[in-house]
Amino acid sequence: MRVRVSAVFAQAGEILCMKYVYGGKNVYALPGGGVDRDVPFHEAITSEWKNELGVKVEVGDIVLIGEAPGTKRHPQTLHIIFAATAVHGIPKVRPDHTRSLDIAWLPIAKLNECPLYPDVGKQLFAYFADGQKRSLPFIENCMERGFW
Repeated sequence: MRVRVSAVFAQAGEILCMKYVYGGKNVYALPGGGVDRDVPFHEAITSEWKNELGVKVEVGDIVLIGEAPGTKRHPQTLHIIFAATAVHGIPKVRPDHTRSLDIAWLPIAKLNECPLYPDVGKQLFAYFADGQKRSLPFIENCMERGFW
């Protein structure tokens, strides 16, 4: 099983994402990446944010955990999403470290309908609507809509 960690950072009613185009459609990803063997999760997140966005991120608690079943193209993946409590610097895509086209600030109010990777927009919307005070349930299939 592959493990992917990411962090969600909210500011002024929006979350920071990375923008991609798959099959001619815009898809947004929470900044993060796969975890190499023996690398602590927070270290993996801070490294991804530094390399791909050129910023230092402070990582807080886990927001949610979800599983994406394996497919012919992708292995079964456990997604662990943390809260980013602070970002130091101005996020900017570093093309030498990512295939992302740009950053994007997605309105929290529209997370239910956005093509987000992993597919946890509904759960993140609920998390922010509840004032970030509750834990969220385990998502058995966080790739249900398969945007890519």
